[in-house]
Amino acid sequence: MTMKKFLSVLLVLTMVLAVAGSAMAGCNFKKNDWVKFKCDSNAYNAAKSSKKTNNVVAKDSIAQVKGVCGKYVKLRVNVASKIDKWFKAADLKKASKDEAGSTKVVWAKGGKGMSTRDWSFKKYIEEFDGAYVKSSGHTNLRKTPSLNCKSQATFEKCVLLKLTGNIARDNRGYDWYEVCYKGKKLWLSENNIQKSTYTYRLRFFNKDGKRINPFA
Repeated sequence: MTMKKFLSVLLVLTMVLAVAGSAMAGCNFKKNDWVKFKCDSNAYNAAKSSKKTNNVVAKDSIAQVKGVCGKYVKLRVNVASKIDKWFKAADLKKASKDEAGSTKVVWAKGGKGMSTRDWSFKKYIEEFDGAYVKSSGHTNLRKTPSLNCKSQATFEKCVLLKLTGNIARDNRGYDWYEVCYKGKKLWLSENNIQKSTYTYRLRFFNKDGKRINPFA
């Protein structure tokens, strides 16, 4: 084999290995792994789509892997509502279990979407078989977590409502909580829920209206 042919074969092999390495880029992760974002990252509409959404997750956020497809990884970005979105594997690195236990997804400024809530809050609601909140004043319940949706029910201050555990964030950055009301599941804005005067956290109650503290 002449030197020219040898160099040609070597070049072809190098290109093949480069392509193979690129194809395997998204295979460094597997389902249920925990990952950390290396930079602010856009979500993608589908695993093989190059179209980005307005959902931007901030650097150092932690999320759980729910699927892998080539160079894209599906991540659980909202634990309570079980919402998954696709991100580039190149923007991610593996996270430790210790990091996963104390960190959540954070939406970067300008991003539209939902954020995860503290694991302790979700776990508490499940173990307590439903925590309750009280309305802070004249309140509307809506079919979806948005002011653009027509009101489904209206009532005054101190009405006790059971939480389902589902939480969403609207395009203004406000959180909405799904509640049970007369056999229906409707959405209540955080602006209409009683909060602690000192910590500004939601006030939680049991089914009898007695104040409880899930973070104690």
